[in-house]
Amino acid sequence: MKNIFIVVICACISAGSLLAGDVKIKLEDPGMRLKIEYDDDYKVYKKHGDIIIENEDSEEEVAISEEGELWVNGDKVRVRRSERTLLVEYHELALAILEKAEDIGEEGVKVGLKGAELGVKAATGVFKILLPGYTTEDFEEEMEEAAEKIEKKAEKLEKQAEKLETMSEHLQDIQDDLRARVDELEELEWF
Repeated sequence: MKNIFIVVICACISAGSLLAGDVKIKLEDPGMRLKIEYDDDYKVYKKHGDIIIENEDSEEEVAISEEGELWVNGDKVRVRRSERTLLVEYHELALAILEKAEDIGEEGVKVGLKGAELGVKAATGVFKILLPGYTTEDFEEEMEEAAEKIEKKAEKLEKQAEKLETMSEHLQDIQDDLRARVDELEELEWF
């Protein structure tokens, strides 16, 4: 019975927060847009095919197109070929992170619902014990079996979230490299 509650808690945690530490991926209004949030300093999200990196405090914005074009606060920035390659890599990786986060979030919700369903089944299953031929051992075995299935799914989600965290760290490395190479990005204190 103890395992059931642990599985429900794990499922809820998996559904609610995808990355630990200073990086979070969450849905945000308006339009429930999925965003990567770093240290509450800036957010990364997709808008009309571009990757947008925005600082809410300063209202500054960086946009990166699929082709590696760069805009800082609405002004197009000329970049060298090597920088464009990094910008394309940043765009692709940010997009992959957002897509993977969405997939993990959807699976997390499913696992959370299965955990809640199991909790309801446990609460109402007590009455099943009153039936002739059905023992508390039968009930516990049934609950533990269902809990193990949910726990395995939650463990898979946790591994996917760890991969997502590694991808996010790589995205930050690319961003650091871009900041060092592009003067207009270096001038942004938050980038």
